[in-house]
Amino acid sequence: MFDERPQRVTVNAPVRIADVGGWTDTWFGAPGTVCNVAVGPGVTAEARRVRRAAGAPRVRLVAADVDADYFVGPDEIDGWAAPAPGRHPLLEHAIAAVVEWTGVDRILEDGAGGENGGADGGDDGRDGVDVVVGAAVPAGASLGTSASAVVAVLAALDGLLGGGRQTAADLARHGHQIESARCGREAGVQDQWAAAFGGTSLLTIDAYRRGGETPAVEHVAIEPSPRMRAAMEACWSTVVFGSHDSSAVHSEVIHSALDANGVGHANTLSSLRRMSELAVDAADALRAGDLAAWAEALRECTAAQEQMHAALLGPAHRAAIDSGPAPRSARVEGQRGRRGRRIVDGRAPRAPGGRTLRHGDG
Repeated sequence: MFDERPQRVTVNAPVRIADVGGWTDTWFGAPGTVCNVAVGPGVTAEARRVRRAAGAPRVRLVAADVDADYFVGPDEIDGWAAPAPGRHPLLEHAIAAVVEWTGVDRILEDGAGGENGGADGGDDGRDGVDVVVGAAVPAGASLGTSASAVVAVLAALDGLLGGGRQTAADLARHGHQIESARCGREAGVQDQWAAAFGGTSLLTIDAYRRGGETPAVEHVAIEPSPRMRAAMEACWSTVVFGSHDSSAVHSEVIHSALDANGVGHANTLSSLRRMSELAVDAADALRAGDLAAWAEALRECTAAQEQMHAALLGPAHRAAIDSGPAPRSARVEGQRGRRGRRIVDGRAPRAPGGRTLRHGDG
């Protein structure tokens, strides 16, 4: 079976920008609606067959952006449900998930993973897999890069080992399960769907039924006209300020959304409803080719996010907005709104301490 698979599969997964309705795709914010755009360059994953030395571990993970070059394998007790060594859980669980669903664990199983990469073997070797991951987006950009990396690894390995049978929706669901259920992280669904489907999308997200569950998601592709696409490409930039720990703010938003007796509960729910409504407005504007209306939806979404919690719009974000030419319209990127700023008003801003990115099509 393994010998009939391709020798090499490369997948490029885009990253998510310009989301309107973010937060409403989370377990505490859903049901909701999100309109976003997936663009490149994003994350590239290559899975390739190699020959290993006899006795060497089967799967090698290489991700230069996070200084990773080591073997991944099943845990001695829990198997591929807890891949070892656990240095980069999202990538390791993506590998493990494909090994499990393709049923090739008997071929790849070789004990716990090690800390160091190794050379390919000689004539008495056996089949192994190299997974090489690279990102064109810097860490801390709040563009859903981790979700894109997981989806890219899933798609590349499924193409190499599983015959490429997983649909875009399958890959998105698997990606969300890896982040939420397998790795125990807080995660909405929009980033996985953007990475798997690409392009411009409107997502309708059902309520989550229990913790760790992936809700039902309806994906509708939006096809802006060529003129609208050209206008969008000409007038957006992302300013990246680097990593920032917003876990405290995130916890406060969750508590406010769930605590019916809390002073901020009504305000949080109102903000979430408003962001969900604005997602539909953004999608309508994109379909109509109305750049100004799309920009206004982005601006109002940022205002609703700030209304939900004032700390979601920091001084650096405000400086980025104020540095752009008038009229100004911007969107704080990401579920936690902590690192990046989307400017849709023309020229790239000159924000102190920020790095400006330009994007192409996803």
